Amino acid sequence: MTPRIRLIAGVALIVFGFALIGWAIYAGLNPTIPFEARLAPISAEAAKDVEGFGLPAERLQQIEVSAKDERRPLAAGVVARDDSGRLTPLTWRNEVTEPIFFSDVSATDLAKVLAAIREHVPQDAVVLAWWDLSPAIRLVAGRTAPLDDAEARGLLLPASWSAAGAIERARWGAGVQTSSANSFTLFIDALLDADEARASEALKKLADGKPTYVALRISDAWRLAAAKPQKLSIAYKDFAATGVSHGLIKSAQQWLRDEKIESGFAVEPIGGATRLHYFTRKSDDDRLIARLLPFSTSLPAPLTRFSLVYQHKGWWIWRLDE
Repeated sequence: MTPRIRLIAGVALIVFGFALIGWAIYAGLNPTIPFEARLAPISAEAAKDVEGFGLPAERLQQIEVSAKDERRPLAAGVVARDDSGRLTPLTWRNEVTEPIFFSDVSATDLAKVLAAIREHVPQDAVVLAWWDLSPAIRLVAGRTAPLDDAEARGLLLPASWSAAGAIERARWGAGVQTSSANSFTLFIDALLDADEARASEALKKLADGKPTYVALRISDAWRLAAAKPQKLSIAYKDFAATGVSHGLIKSAQQWLRDEKIESGFAVEPIGGATRLHYFTRKSDDDRLIARLLPFSTSLPAPLTRFSLVYQHKGWWIWRLDE
């Protein structure tokens, strides 16, 4: 090989190397989104399904999440839009095992929960709930639910979709004041606190001294883990069954023993199966979220500053005692 040819080859390799670096930078700044989320006007059929919420059709839209290689949507739902443009899911259905954005919720179940809030929560009280439930409480139940989050923390995304997380968090956090993040951080920290007295006082401060209620569902434990993975770790195991029976719980407990998992667990019907939610670290059993939801470790140590006022399937509503 002549010196001239070696020089040309060397320059070509350098140019090719810079091209690869440039492509890598471009790909990092412009990640490929493996799905598409589309909003559309609500159909007459879908509007009938959510008519129990009493919202005008102009506030409602349908959303579908689809992937290029899949014929049917991965997830679909009906969302409501408030005066600020804030989206809140009223129904959500996942067509895959792993939740996409939100856990499943039917119009019937959410309508029952919101009706219970109207019934059990005084008009002058404050309901503290996750950012996707709070707008529904304001719009439908007519109660004060001040928490929201412009960052939409805890949005449930498959690990392979992490590159698109910022885009979707921006979608679901649109219309929310950025100052809301401070209050929502305090809410997260209180739910992760292992000191019930300290956590309850922090929640009362968020309610500005008014009668305080907390509305949670089992999926909130997953959202806390997504928002603060260093503070909470949770996993699941599905058992083929419908409903929750004593025999199934025994099978779940045996599986936990076989796997040498000693932390708290909760069971929840998921379609044609029952899902076993369990903490992967024993130290997470004492956190407030584990005691406000039906995890096994919440039973031996009952709460002293919270009273249960309503429970429906995976939903739990608590009143903070004075």
